[in-house]
Amino acid sequence: MKYQLACGDVMPGCAQTFVTDSQDALLGQVAEHAAAAHGITEITPEVLAAVTGKIRTTDA
Repeated sequence: MKYQLACGDVMPGCAQTFVTDSQDALLGQVAEHAAAAHGITEITPEVLAAVTGKIRTTDA
């Protein structure tokens, strides 16, 4: 199973996308990107909920 997220689904206008084999790896990549690209260094429960609500899974 693959986990996918388009940053633009959470941060409109951002073209970054993520695809990994685990949700934990995806969240790690997203946190690094959020800090570097968007200046978000604190992952609050609200931010985490916004991100996890947009994660999609595929069988490929």
